[in-house]
Amino acid sequence: MKDRSTKADITAAVLLDEDTLMLFGAIDQPLPADSVVMLDGMIDGRFRGGCWTDAAGERWFLGAIRVTGLAHMRPSRIEIEDAQGKHLLLPRLSNVRTNPAHLVAALREVQPQALDTALDVAVTLLSGLDAGEGEADRRIRLLTGLAHEVSRPDGFAEVLGRFRDGALMVQGWSHGFPAGASPVLIEADDLRTHSSAAAPFHRPDLPDDAAGLLAILEGPVASPEAIRRIHFRAADGWRHLAIFEHRQLLADGVASAHARDMLGQLQGDAARRGVAAAIAARYNGVETVSQIQAPVRMGLDMAVRVPGAGLFVCGWLLDPTQAVRAVAVKGGGMTARLDSDWSRLARKDVSDAFAHDPLFAGRLLPGNDGHGFTAFAREPAGITADAGFHLELTLADGIAFLPLPCQPPTGDSLRRMLGAVNPDSPAIDRVVSAHLGPMLRTAASGRAAPSSVLHPMGRALRSPRVSVILPVCDGREDVDLNLARMANDPDFVETEILVVAGAGTHERLAGMVRQAAGFYRLAVGFVAAPTASDPFEAVAVALAHARADRVLLLSPSVLPTERGWLSALERAIRKPNAVGSAALAPVMVSPTLLYEDHSVRFAGIVAVEGPGGAVTYERRFAGYPRDWLKEQEASAVDAASADCGLLPRDLLVRAMADRGRYLGLEPKGLDLCLRVRAAGGSCLWLPKVRLVAVDEQPRGARDPRLERMSALVDEWSFAERWKASIAA
Repeated sequence: MKDRSTKADITAAVLLDEDTLMLFGAIDQPLPADSVVMLDGMIDGRFRGGCWTDAAGERWFLGAIRVTGLAHMRPSRIEIEDAQGKHLLLPRLSNVRTNPAHLVAALREVQPQALDTALDVAVTLLSGLDAGEGEADRRIRLLTGLAHEVSRPDGFAEVLGRFRDGALMVQGWSHGFPAGASPVLIEADDLRTHSSAAAPFHRPDLPDDAAGLLAILEGPVASPEAIRRIHFRAADGWRHLAIFEHRQLLADGVASAHARDMLGQLQGDAARRGVAAAIAARYNGVETVSQIQAPVRMGLDMAVRVPGAGLFVCGWLLDPTQAVRAVAVKGGGMTARLDSDWSRLARKDVSDAFAHDPLFAGRLLPGNDGHGFTAFAREPAGITADAGFHLELTLADGIAFLPLPCQPPTGDSLRRMLGAVNPDSPAIDRVVSAHLGPMLRTAASGRAAPSSVLHPMGRALRSPRVSVILPVCDGREDVDLNLARMANDPDFVETEILVVAGAGTHERLAGMVRQAAGFYRLAVGFVAAPTASDPFEAVAVALAHARADRVLLLSPSVLPTERGWLSALERAIRKPNAVGSAALAPVMVSPTLLYEDHSVRFAGIVAVEGPGGAVTYERRFAGYPRDWLKEQEASAVDAASADCGLLPRDLLVRAMADRGRYLGLEPKGLDLCLRVRAAGGSCLWLPKVRLVAVDEQPRGARDPRLERMSALVDEWSFAERWKASIAA
C-alpha cells in the first residue's frame, strides 16, 4: 500500500507517560479519529485524534499515539492508517518533551482561538486511555493547564452532597450548564473527568438568562471540601461553576433524599428523567431487592473482604425468567461485575423455599436448582479499610440494591471461604491464581507476629551448647516422654530445651513440663505462645529465646532409639564432607527418620526434573525398608527435615525472617529448607543416624473439601514464591 503524501508540521510533542505521546500541529488533510499507528513499518498501537480548521482555513490537529513502551523507542517513521487503508506519514519527531506545559504554551501561542476545541479533543482522547496512579499526573497537568486557559466563570455551586457510592450531587445556578448527560471536569487537588446528568429549574432570584441547576456527577468524586471548580462545556466554550463561599455541605446519606425532593421542580422531560435515573442508581443503604415486582430474589450466605486484595461473595440468586441483566459489587469507588465470572452451585433448598410463592408459581422447573453462586472481585488500590459495599442488580426497568456486610479476614472466615469454593470447578486453577491465592497472601501479610512469654523451669544453664526447640501445637500431654529420652542421653546435659506451647495446647502441659524438668534436672524454657498456629510459627517465636549458637528443631513425634545422635549431627555441621556440599557454607543437617515399622520416612529430599522441565521435590526411598539405605556418610540433599534438623542459629534467623505463608504444614518444611539455601546455607542428610518419627493422625476432624482447597492454594503459593529459583 502506497503512502499518501502528507504535509504536516509538528508544533509540539509531549510524552504523557511510558506509552502515550500527544502531538499538536498543522496538517494538509484530515486525520482519522481512531486508527492504527505504525512505527518503522510495524503495527504497534493506536492513534486517536481530532482536527479543526482555523479562520485562515488551515487545518490543525491534536492526537494521541498509544504504543506499549513508547518512551523507550526512537522511531524514524510514524505512519497512521486512514479509513481507506492508506498510510499517512508524519514528519520525524526531533524535540519530544515531558512537560505538558509545553503543549499548553504552544496551543496558546499558535492557536489561542482554538483552545476550547483543543480541550474538547484532550478530554475525549485522555478519557479513553488507562493510566496508573503515577502515570496520570502529566495527563492531569495537561487538562488542568488547558482548563485554566479557557474556562470562564459561569455561576456557583451552592449545595454539595456525597452519595454512598462516591457520586456527587451539585445544586446551584448557571447561565449555560448543559441539560442532560455531559462530561465535566472536577478540579480539586487534581483534575479528573466525570459524567454528569443535569437539569435546570426556575429560580426567581436569577436573571432571565440564568437558571437553577441540579446535577448528579458519577463517582468516585473528590471530597466536597476539596473541590475548587467544576468545569463544563457550554454552547460557547468551556465555563466553570465556582464554589460559593457559604456553600452547604450535606451530611452523609442526605444527598439521595434531597435530590429526590428536587425532582418535581426540574424542567425538561428528558433532562428530568436522566436526573431521576441517576438518583435511582444511587445506593442509599436500603435493601430494595425484595421490592422488585419481577420474580427475582437474592440472598447472601457470607462475604469476606481482604483490604488491598478483594472480596469473596457467596449466596444465591433466584431468577427463573432471566430478568437480571447484571450483578455488580460497588463501594468505596469500586465497581466490579460478579455475574460475568461467578461459579454456579445447586441450591435445592432455595427452590423448595419459593416453590409455593405466588410470584414464582409455575416458573421454577423441577431439577433446575442452579441458584447458588460464589464470586470474587479484585479491588483497586486506594480503597479504605472501612469502606462499605453493596450489590447492585440491573434489570430492564431499573436497579435494585442489597447491602453487603463483609466479614474481616479472620482464620474462621477464611476457612469458610475456602470451604465454599468448589475444588472440582474447571476454572479452579484460575480462581486460585487470580483470587484465592492473592487474597490469602494479603491476609497473611497483615497478621501480627505471635507474642510469647518465657517461663524458666528445671535447672539453670549459663551457656547452653545447643538450643532444642520442641513445638507443641495440639492437645498432647505426653512430651514428658521426649524429655525423658533427652535426660537419658549425655548429649543433652548442656542443652536448653524450649518447649513452645502454641495454639491448641492442653492446659495441663505447663504443669507436666515443670514436673518433668525438675525430676530429670533438665534446663527447660516453657514458651507460652497461644497465637502460634502451627509448629513453624512456634519455632519463629522461640528463636527470640534461644541462647545457643546452634538450634535443633525437634518435633514431639520424633523419638530417639539410641544415644549420641546429637553429637553426630554436630560433627557433620563442624566438618561437612558430603559430596557436592559447599565446605564453607553453613549447614542444616538431618538424620534418617523411620516409621514405627522401620520403613523409611525421611532420607533426604531431592529435586527431580520431569517432562517439560517441570521440577518437583521427592522424598527419597519414602516407604522403603530401611535395608535399602546403603549410604553411611553425609550426603548433600536439596532439603533437610524440619522435624529433626540441626543448624546455626543465625542461619535459621535469616531463613525465618521472610518465611512463606501457607495454609497447611506440607509445604512449610520444604519452604524452610529452600530459604536456608537462599540465605547461603546448604542441606545434609546423615544416613547412619536413625530416629523413629511416629506417624500421628490429626487430633481434630478435618473437612476433606477444605483440605483439598488448602492444598491447591499452597501449591500455587509455593510455585509463586520459588518458580524463579526452581527454573534456575
